[in-house]
Amino acid sequence: MALRAPLLPEHLAAARDGLRRGGLLAGGHHHDERGAGEEAGSHHAVVESTVASARSFAAPDAQPLAALREATVILDDRAVLRRIDLELAAGITVLRGPNGSGKTTALRALAGLVPLARGSRDVPPDVLYLGHRPQLLHGLTARENLRFFRDFRGGGGREARIAAALDSWGLHADADRPVERMSAGQRRRAALARLDTEPCTVVLLDEPFAELDVAAAELLLRALREAPPTAAILVATHGHAEIDALAARLFEVGDGKVTPARQRP
Repeated sequence: MALRAPLLPEHLAAARDGLRRGGLLAGGHHHDERGAGEEAGSHHAVVESTVASARSFAAPDAQPLAALREATVILDDRAVLRRIDLELAAGITVLRGPNGSGKTTALRALAGLVPLARGSRDVPPDVLYLGHRPQLLHGLTARENLRFFRDFRGGGGREARIAAALDSWGLHADADRPVERMSAGQRRRAALARLDTEPCTVVLLDEPFAELDVAAAELLLRALREAPPTAAILVATHGHAEIDALAARLFEVGDGKVTPARQRP
């Protein structure tokens, strides 16, 4: 099946970007990637642009900790996101939109998990992405999962931190059960416990309230309220309006665009 002609250059750029994303988490500095189809000059023009909607929406003194600029993402021959601008400063940012609007794609683009057909991605090396699925390793317990992800990231540290995280998320009694024998809500809480064991500069949460009961949802709200003020946290959700009170910035996604909705004064 032939590709639609107007998207062909962007398809090729996305393919080249996908081949270059292996070094995203290497090193200790911000990684500024551009869609592989961008020439150096046009890349600098994108980075230096002052008309990006998300940038103008941020507080004047807020320094972005992660950003997508003029970013286009093509999946299955369709432009899911087209030339979006999204910058994350310290604090909580909420991204709203209906199912299929592109929320997950925007988070995965920031995490470096999907290639950019054009535009740039600027992220620090320590990004925690928790997708709409718990992303836990079957065959391991909740405790072993937290230990594995902590060690894989190179954190190390005391077991007491893992025990405290499990207690905080109400999993003390189930910490040593294989995750496949836990309920969906318990698995979600085990995944969210990574917020405590893997503190990161940028945190990306995709529908984090999914499968949580009322009590567990309150645990998540508490974790967000008590999050380090220096961390940039992006929450993608189609509901749970109660989180808006915690958000410094609120964006909406639809029709391939990300637009600002409001900002706390």
